[in-house]
Amino acid sequence: MSKVKINECNNIQAQLSAYYDRELPAWKYHIIRWHLKRCSECNANYAELQRTQTFLNNVEPVKATESLLTSVMSSVNSLNAVHKERRSLVNRLSSFVERFQGWMRGNIRTYNSYYILGFFVGVFMMIGVTLYSPQIDKINLLSQNNDKSINKQERLVAFEVILQPEPKRTLKIR
Repeated sequence: MSKVKINECNNIQAQLSAYYDRELPAWKYHIIRWHLKRCSECNANYAELQRTQTFLNNVEPVKATESLLTSVMSSVNSLNAVHKERRSLVNRLSSFVERFQGWMRGNIRTYNSYYILGFFVGVFMMIGVTLYSPQIDKINLLSQNNDKSINKQERLVAFEVILQPEPKRTLKIR
């Protein structure tokens, strides 16, 4: 059997239950019906599904007493209480961190208000550090220099002079 045929059969067999229950769109229903007419293996799987459904439809439902649900729920609640008592603080903290990480992975989007707030705080902090840099006196860079000829009032200023070259004249006017 070719790889394409195997992939097609796997895709059809995954949808056989929905095909049986008629939960598929009409176009997909017709494609699967066409495939079942040509593929004996998928048709055999569909026949097995039909036999299983027929058997399950004929089985009598299990009858339980009315107190069964209350007894099951009370035992589950008691097990939950015991389980909560056994959890240590470290386990609770680690589960909180895991849930928080999952929330962060799933909820950090550009439309999330926390993300937008954090983004703007970061941008304003970068602008503030850039525009309002600390003074040199406060950093004490000059006091570390042992050269006494530098006055503390002097500041290092760097600038660049950009001269544009004169344009070359191609036309001469007489």
